[in-house]
Amino acid sequence: MQYLFVSSGSLTLFIIVLILGRRNRSLPNTVLVVWLTVFVLNLVSLFILYEADRPFSIAQNLLLEFSEVSIFAHGPLFWLYTKSLTEEGFAMHWKWAYHFIPFAIAFSLFLVYIFSRMEMASLLRNTITILKMISLGTYIILVLVKLRGHRIRVAHIFSNIEEKNLNWISFLGWGILGIWAVAGGSLLLDRLTTIHIPQYGGFITHISTCIFIFVMGYFGLNQPSVFNTHPNVLLDSDAQRSRSKKGIENEFPKYKKSGLGLKGSKSIQKALLYSMKTERPYLEKELTLYNLAEQLAVQPNHLSQVINSLEGKNFFDFINTYRVETAKEKIRKGGCQKLTLLGIAFDSGFNSKASFNRAFKKVTGQTPTEYRRSLEVD
Repeated sequence: MQYLFVSSGSLTLFIIVLILGRRNRSLPNTVLVVWLTVFVLNLVSLFILYEADRPFSIAQNLLLEFSEVSIFAHGPLFWLYTKSLTEEGFAMHWKWAYHFIPFAIAFSLFLVYIFSRMEMASLLRNTITILKMISLGTYIILVLVKLRGHRIRVAHIFSNIEEKNLNWISFLGWGILGIWAVAGGSLLLDRLTTIHIPQYGGFITHISTCIFIFVMGYFGLNQPSVFNTHPNVLLDSDAQRSRSKKGIENEFPKYKKSGLGLKGSKSIQKALLYSMKTERPYLEKELTLYNLAEQLAVQPNHLSQVINSLEGKNFFDFINTYRVETAKEKIRKGGCQKLTLLGIAFDSGFNSKASFNRAFKKVTGQTPTEYRRSLEVD
């Protein structure tokens, strides 16, 4: 077990050094460094717990109790890391410090007992255990809800979302939820019943935690910024609403304050469709709502309003429908004799095989390979 903790801690420290060595370190990376540092301290405390001789020294007890209450910090750090990746213009502020008040209170209580050399009452320790597990579970749910909204939002802004939908963070969130269920359940059973279970679920939980740290460090190190510096626009998930015949404002209540009427929407739609036909901006792999709005000389939120209300799609689906039609045309004309399907995908504006296959399947009901074979049969 000690080799697992040492290797995990060493790798985590290496990732921290790599992040700190970056010249232009982003805010998400700074939050990630703090979070990984807490994990390193947790691993050191586990090493002490399994390998150090008892009784523990004051320094060892400090580290062990810090690790005991660090769950109060893991939740807020996960939450802030997610916010820093998913919100444009997000900045650290003192107002976020209140999220760490439970951690500060719990650790202060442990400090009092450590330096007074008194044993904490089991009722108080069990209460803290229950509260910290509730805290972690609450923040995980908040992160998962935040990510769901983020995935909907990026589809209104970007034409390629492979690196922007943050599925790996969602995977981590569900992973933590699983670890939380095992660790919390086993700990409560151990402390509140006669069933004896190793600390936080023992070996399985420790292995899961180390895997979690590896995944978080790897993807966090390679995660590019989702949002560049763009003006904020009002974009939400309510793009597809039941339609009425009373005009665009009644069809989409979120656009009531946009200042764009039906006549203006039709004008932008006409310019948009003409541009898609003649200039074919969808061939640009990293096309965004902002880029296209700039080309059309309109406001991004107005363009989003037109695409959602008059075209009945979000930006991602709207652009990729054109890309799929371009790819279909190339395949029909025998383009795949000169290019592979991947080459056709890139020529049509896609930036990966996976995104090409998904979009093609969504639009046509077939994979690119199935579509090509159907043409050969005909």
